[in-house]
Amino acid sequence: MLKNRKMGNKNLLGIVLLGIILMGLISTSVSANPTYQLALTKGTEIFEITKYDNDGWENTLGNITIPDDWFEGDSNKTGAQGKYTTKRWIYLNISTYNMFLEVMFSYEQFMAFMALSELGYNETEINNNYTNSYWLWYGVGAEWHFTDSELNETADDSNCKIVVLYHPEDYKKLLDDYNDLVETIMNDPSIPIPIKLQFSNITADELLWKLIFDGLATASPFDDYLSSLINELNVENATVNQNTIIIERYGVTNYTVEVSYGSKGTLSTFIVKDVSGQIIYQITSYNTEWIFFTILMTIGISFVGIVSYLLFRKFKLNKSRKM
Repeated sequence: MLKNRKMGNKNLLGIVLLGIILMGLISTSVSANPTYQLALTKGTEIFEITKYDNDGWENTLGNITIPDDWFEGDSNKTGAQGKYTTKRWIYLNISTYNMFLEVMFSYEQFMAFMALSELGYNETEINNNYTNSYWLWYGVGAEWHFTDSELNETADDSNCKIVVLYHPEDYKKLLDDYNDLVETIMNDPSIPIPIKLQFSNITADELLWKLIFDGLATASPFDDYLSSLINELNVENATVNQNTIIIERYGVTNYTVEVSYGSKGTLSTFIVKDVSGQIIYQITSYNTEWIFFTILMTIGISFVGIVSYLLFRKFKLNKSRKM
């Protein structure tokens, strides 16, 4: 249930992925990586706003940042639900140019960068200057935004990206190359000022925050993967506890954001706590497969109970007749 997915229909990887899907070449979760294994599986999860303390939010974050800045739809209403379906993924190696487009650029930066192709900032030149390449699992999902009414049959975004880098330490290489590119753009006198204003250097903490809202997923073992990501990036205000990233932030007062990843390596809970540790905002996910099996089990137990009762009643009647 993450925001900032505007690049979905405008990136090159999406076109590559669509072509592979149409040919029916769907990958599995098996990998030769001896360190990390993809935990992603197909399926649907329901996300619910289980708590939103409006007063606590305003006292902690103020009114400059609101839940809608982070999550689409009715994300400021307790009980509102959204949905996310993981559909498919592939394993591939891509260039730095495509990583800039897919991971680093906002939609506005993407549009500005396209205007720079005539000035030499094209795919060939970028890849000549930045020679790193990246192995990753790239997936596609469908997202239904939060609503306090019934969810629509059609997804609000049917091409949400899921990115899992094979080597989490590669994020540091990507960040360094991106910031170097930004410096080059800023120092290029041929680039118009309005385009330059679309770009700025970002810190490791800012990148982590961006990744979380852009579909960051993790490979297994989650603790090792997330710790490697945080440590190699040199993130200053975040720590890892098992499958959870804990981020220290500041609004009106200090607060923490806890982002937990479930068994599939995708976001499962999102919690905001105030300076005293009280939860003021929480999103929780529910796997629809477990809901289905719970309902099925409940029906099964009820059926067994009814059959047992009828057999017992029949036994009692037969016994009374014999007497």
